[in-house]
Amino acid sequence: MSTRPKSRRTFLLDSVTGLGGAWVAANYSGILAAENYVLKAAQSGRPMKFAFFTPDQAVEIEAMAAQIIPTDETPGAREARVINFIDRALTTFAQNNQAAYTKGLDDLQAQTKQLFPTATKFSALTSPQQIQVLTAIEKTPFFNTVRTHTIIGFFASPV
Repeated sequence: MSTRPKSRRTFLLDSVTGLGGAWVAANYSGILAAENYVLKAAQSGRPMKFAFFTPDQAVEIEAMAAQIIPTDETPGAREARVINFIDRALTTFAQNNQAAYTKGLDDLQAQTKQLFPTATKFSALTSPQQIQVLTAIEKTPFFNTVRTHTIIGFFASPV
């Protein structure tokens, strides 16, 4: 048995197995199409417009995704443009998750205010504070959905 610690990528790959292989398989073509859309848009060099998120909502979800898969010695969720993948998913194969994101963002703001009353928004918190908020909501369906979409968007990205 190896005593070598797992890499972050190995840990995340292991996490994918818990995401529901049937769901991933059922949505595989949509996942690839969303990632292809993001890749083509990124290659164009023009900023992507959000179809589902407002710019403020996108900042909040991107901050969550960046905590789920942070940038370290390897690219993280930001570099993989996971926010654009999630936005595209919510207007295509994952439309049924739109209400969860809308309500979840309200709940994220409420939890942020509860833990840090002077905070203006989740994305304005320090990294340790963001982790504290995410730890408080990690058992919610919203966090689980964002986590799932982040991991899938990250691993679907050729970047």
